[in-house]
Amino acid sequence: MTQVIKRGGRRQKFIPAKIKNSIKKAAAGARISPAKTRELVKDVGESVIDLYKRKKFVKTIDLRKSILGRLTRRAKSVASVWKKSEKKKKK
Repeated sequence: MTQVIKRGGRRQKFIPAKIKNSIKKAAAGARISPAKTRELVKDVGESVIDLYKRKKFVKTIDLRKSILGRLTRRAKSVASVWKKSEKKKKK
């Protein structure tokens, strides 16, 4: 079972649905069509999930880089909304 290592060192179970939901929320914020959203979740979300679900540990920063890199190549507006959302959370 994969464990996610958070910034503070805390560990958490890897939950693939969190990645998919985050992409869906960012796509909604970017006003992407439902069909394009499903395509992004499938292409970006599932590829990242497949990449990390076989590992024992993964850092949140590595997950973030993988997701944002793929989103930037596929849908820059969605990546931009994701980044803005992160900035709001930090405040």
